[in-house]
Amino acid sequence: MGKSVMKRILILSDIHGAVAKAKKLANLKRDLTIVAGDISSCGSIEEARAVLGELARHSPVVWIPGNCDSPELPSIEIEGTRCIHMRLYNHYGLALAGVGGSIHTPFGTPFEYSEEEFRAMLSKLEEVITGNSSDSLILVSHTPPYMSGLDRVRGGAYVGSLSLREFVARVKPRLLVTGHIHEAWGVASVEGVLTVNPGPLEAGRYAVADIEPDKDIVRIRLAKLPETGD
Repeated sequence: MGKSVMKRILILSDIHGAVAKAKKLANLKRDLTIVAGDISSCGSIEEARAVLGELARHSPVVWIPGNCDSPELPSIEIEGTRCIHMRLYNHYGLALAGVGGSIHTPFGTPFEYSEEEFRAMLSKLEEVITGNSSDSLILVSHTPPYMSGLDRVRGGAYVGSLSLREFVARVKPRLLVTGHIHEAWGVASVEGVLTVNPGPLEAGRYAVADIEPDKDIVRIRLAKLPETGD
């Protein structure tokens, strides 16, 4: 096997159709872009296609849908991108797996399911990733894990998934990428696993991870686009 090389990954979530914000990341050098859902604002496949197409101009993109995206979006082929919803994808020494949509919200968005349904989805995903080393696994879930701090809404309640937290404890990925809760951006340790919610790109927030596939080296930097009034 060749020499391990540090990979720079741009981590995004909750874009909500903000193509203009995606364009502002054009000069940020990266080897890969991960999008953790809510690519569109209200289920528009064309809007999601425009966002992902812009990001794919600058690096390969792996993505999952969020609760605001159409459940049909994972079946759409978009050049330069790879949907990892309920799938495993190997990319230059990294194994990436994901689960999109979210557990039920008060808003009746297009791609929601119950906690019990989510548990069953995670069980199927675990079968898909069995046999792959957790040393190189990046797990992407739009829904955050329960009581992680990354699932705390403005009123103080924790609204993440207990099933996901239990899944992370079993599978132990190297990195968990999540989103969904706009105000809960940050970095946390969940069951000993480094976890990041980059915050909504819609509001200019993103994260950058430097990861070396063959070694236990992961660095996360949270960032925000400059305010320009658009």
